[in-house]
Order: sequence, then C-alpha cells, then structure tokens
Amino acid sequence: MILLDFIGFIMSTLCSLLYVVYDMLLLGGIFILFPFESYDSKINLHKICLNKCNNCCTDICYNISWKSCEIITVAHYYYKTTILPKFHSITDNYFRDRNEVILIKNGEEINTFKTWELFELEKENVDYELLLYTKYNDIENKKNYTLIGDHCFKSPNELLNHKCDVNFIIFQLTTNNKKYDINLKEPYNFFIKDNVLKYSFFKWYIKRVYQVNLTEDFCVNYMTQDMSIATLHNPFFIKFNEDGITSFSSGKPKPINSDVVVGNNIEENDSLDESVDESVDESVDESVDESVEESVDKSVDSYNDKEDSVDENTLYGSVVICE
Repeated sequence: MILLDFIGFIMSTLCSLLYVVYDMLLLGGIFILFPFESYDSKINLHKICLNKCNNCCTDICYNISWKSCEIITVAHYYYKTTILPKFHSITDNYFRDRNEVILIKNGEEINTFKTWELFELEKENVDYELLLYTKYNDIENKKNYTLIGDHCFKSPNELLNHKCDVNFIIFQLTTNNKKYDINLKEPYNFFIKDNVLKYSFFKWYIKRVYQVNLTEDFCVNYMTQDMSIATLHNPFFIKFNEDGITSFSSGKPKPINSDVVVGNNIEENDSLDESVDESVDESVDESVDESVEESVDKSVDSYNDKEDSVDENTLYGSVVICE
C-alpha cells in the first residue's frame, strides 16, 4: 500500500513538472513570435492558446479512451464467444473445471467425464446407478441444463430441448427431524421434461451439498408456483412434464416414538386391569365372607333359641304330669 502511494506521488509530481515545462514553452514561443506586442497582449494570447490546447488535448484523450474501451470490449467478446469455446472444443474441455457427465453409485460420484464422447468410449466398463449429463452454455457457465437417468441416453442433446415450465417456491427434504433446502435450478438446472427425482438422486444431492448420508427414511415437501402443496414419503418419485409435475408416493409417515407410546399404554392398561381385578376380588371376598358369617351366626342363634324353648316346655310338662 505504501509502495503504491509512493508510485502515485512520483507520477503526479512528474506530470505537474511536464505541464509546467509545456506552459513555459508555450509562453516563450509567444514572446518570440510576437516581440512587438505589449506585455498584456502577450499574456492574454498565452491564456487563449493554453485553453485551446488544453481543450484539444482533452478531446483527444477522451476519444482515445473511448476507442480503446471499444476495442477492448470487442476483443473480449470475440475471445469469450469464439476463441475460448473453440480452444476448449479442440482440447475436449481438458482445461475447464467442469464435467458434462457424472456417474453416481450409492450416493457417491464414482466417475466423471469432460465430454459425452469420452463417456461413450468408457460406458461399457463402468457400473453406475445414476447418470447426470449437463449441457453447459459456451458463454455463461451458470446457464446449464442437466438430464437425470439410470441408463445411457441415445440422443441427450435432443432431450435437452424439452424444457419444463415449472418452478418451486419451497422444496425441502426432511430426515431425522432435520430439514434441508433443495435447489433444483442452481448450480445444476434439472427442469427438463422426463427428469425423475427419487431416492438415488436425493442421496447424491444431500451427500454432495450437506455431506450427510441419507437413509431411506425421509420425506420431501414442496410448493409450486401455482400454490399446489404436497408431502411425499419415501419411496416416491417426482417426474417433470412440460408444464407441470407428476408425483406418486407409496410410503407412509411413521408416528413419532409410536412403539414407546403404545408399549407404555399397554403396560399402564395391564396394571390398571390388575389393580381393578384385585380390588374387585377383595371386595367380593369380603362381602361374601361377611354375609356368610352373618347368615351362619343367625342360623346358630335361631337354633339355640329353638333348643332352649323345647327344653323348657319338656321340663314343664314333666312336672305337671308328676303332680
């Protein structure tokens, strides 16, 4: 920083000195060319000449600057649109940090190819589950479209001509009570007709973007630009059409901690039933015992009363007879 300031100071001082020299030469030339004019006339003539020379130099500098910018712009555009694509075409994109073909297996990128032609030469020797073919724009690298397939495409460039006119306002994946945002437009644009999103695709995407190993227990929820909402539980698929999407899910949501809750309820019900049964048995036993004891006591008392009455009558009768 200090070095740049020092260089700027030197350049500014040098330009000031050159301007002073230029001013003195102009003034000296006027005094030489007009020796018989008055001093005031020479000074006025010097000012007029100085202003005209300054304006002329300024116009020349502006013209040179604009022409230079125009030439640089045209050269840069020609280099970017013609020379550079031609160079990468000759070298099969060897010097570009991008791959047209990505082969995926179990969520991992097992192989990449710079061009489709290079993949065609090696496709018989590679075992893969998912294939991504990206057609990049020659001028803008961010403008691209990507095909998704589990087999080799016969004519991928023709398939790329069928764009999907759909957009998502929200697209999220949920697994292990965590949500992950899914961007299907950048850096890869997957909105191509007949592209299908399913478990193998999302496993690769979550691994690449979030460094998370995705299991089969997950779901996605989305909202499209026409405000349609859906929640899909794995296994499912989402297929892009020209003006919409088709989705189907055969998975069902799992209740949170269902086994624990059901188990606790069962145990609580069993314990409740046992306590109820025990209390009922005890109450029944106690009531039965009490009723039996009361009935037995009453029968015994009645029997004793009868026995006493019989004895008294018998004794009294015997006495009377004896008299």
